[in-house]
Amino acid sequence: MLEYDYEGNELNDVTAKDKIINTTIDMIQTKGYNNISTNHIAEQAGISIGTLYYHFKNGKPDIVKELLIRGYAEFLDEVKLEYVNQDNFPQFLKEFLERYIRQHKKNKSLIVAIEMALLTNKSLFRDLEYIQTELKLIPIISKVLLQVGYSYEKDIENVSKMLLRSIDTIIHRHVIYEDFVKNDEELVEFLRIFIIRFLGLDKKT
Repeated sequence: MLEYDYEGNELNDVTAKDKIINTTIDMIQTKGYNNISTNHIAEQAGISIGTLYYHFKNGKPDIVKELLIRGYAEFLDEVKLEYVNQDNFPQFLKEFLERYIRQHKKNKSLIVAIEMALLTNKSLFRDLEYIQTELKLIPIISKVLLQVGYSYEKDIENVSKMLLRSIDTIIHRHVIYEDFVKNDEELVEFLRIFIIRFLGLDKKT
């Protein structure tokens, strides 16, 4: 499918999709999720509404899903999970949590907008579960737990889910509401100790 911007330049599929994503991010951050429509996004991106729905057949909810997928994928690309072992796990955990907080702060306004989208479109909660499944986040966490010496392999999937949700929820609360603990360093240390003790690794690390 060929599409052209307002200056007559041909847009390939990748370029058009990226324009939609980047435009949506900018508009969400400046206007808020509920104050923009697919028509607004298409107009601002300089593409037809047909092109937007060609890439995102359900409109804004599908764009939000893509934003979440890209956010997770980008974060995981920066984390060298294959090198984690029992000896370096405490330091890895500290750096991982610091990076997680930095990413959350960097994307704070976008995260707030996405949360509003989730609250106004309950189906996105199911989509979020799907995204986490698609990116194999639980198996990734489970693999790391085995690498660092977690002993209870039978319960590892449930433990991995609880860790993922707990870390995300606590950091989200800290960044968005800014009242969980005094500062980032205190939160990182609290979470680091909590995770190690929760996993029963405090006597091993």
